[in-house]
Amino acid sequence: MLFSKNKETMLSIGGISLVIAITLDRFAGAGTIIDFLCGLFTGFSIVMNLGFLITYRIEKKNLNYTENKS
Repeated sequence: MLFSKNKETMLSIGGISLVIAITLDRFAGAGTIIDFLCGLFTGFSIVMNLGFLITYRIEKKNLNYTENKS
């Protein structure tokens, strides 16, 4: 996996993508390309944030399992 060593990178990329999408939506005006980019960055933000949450949950679950086992 690309972000296997530093999972917090996924969270920061998701946050930055969301900020870019909101900024484009508010200040860039209307147009098909702007709407496409807003949707692209919003979708990328959703994917990155959910990916972080899933990997964080799996990592935390595995950590708790190894602590309880020993």
